[in-house]
Amino acid sequence: MKKETKCVNSRAVLDYLKAHDIDYAGIIKDLDPEIDGLEDPESFLRDPDNWISGEVVSKLFERATRLLDDDQAAYKIGRYATENTALGFAQRIVVKAFWSIKTVLRHCQKINDQWNRNKKVELISLKRNEATIRLHWDPGMETSKHMCQYNQGVYNYFPLIWGGSRLTLTEKCCYFDGAPYCEYHLKWPLRNRFHETISRFFSSKSVLMDTIKEM
Repeated sequence: MKKETKCVNSRAVLDYLKAHDIDYAGIIKDLDPEIDGLEDPESFLRDPDNWISGEVVSKLFERATRLLDDDQAAYKIGRYATENTALGFAQRIVVKAFWSIKTVLRHCQKINDQWNRNKKVELISLKRNEATIRLHWDPGMETSKHMCQYNQGVYNYFPLIWGGSRLTLTEKCCYFDGAPYCEYHLKWPLRNRFHETISRFFSSKSVLMDTIKEM
């Protein structure tokens, strides 16, 4: 099995279904021969240090969408992953270590590479409280529109990590609709800067700086 995306993403799917009292036992069957042969496939898919293929995570999102009968399920899972512990403590620290929305966006490729190898993230423009980014998906990897929706949910709500308000995301074009990339236009409230500043006082500077240095 190819190692293209970390299981922090599959864990988000399973945690979201569990939080909504959905029996998800069936969606983790027949995913991949390597996973199917494990004694405890669910534990493997919940371990954020493990890697799976893009095909496996795409299957999980597709099955979860059908199970929930909700075309926006992937977006909602992205939101849930950011608002709750599904993103993982270490992952939240990585994002928080960059201090602000603007700094996170300047380093969006580094952050993406911690959990995904299926795309390149290009920062097109960055202003005081708005930005434009493009997601260039690797055509050689299995993926689906669900991953675009999931990313939108994460980007929309990641300011909540600092206690701020969600940003506004407008998708101008989508790779999965025939465009060469997905382009997101982002805008956030200026008051979020206050929450970012306050958040620093509740984080260990040494831990944050060590995280940045390690990356």
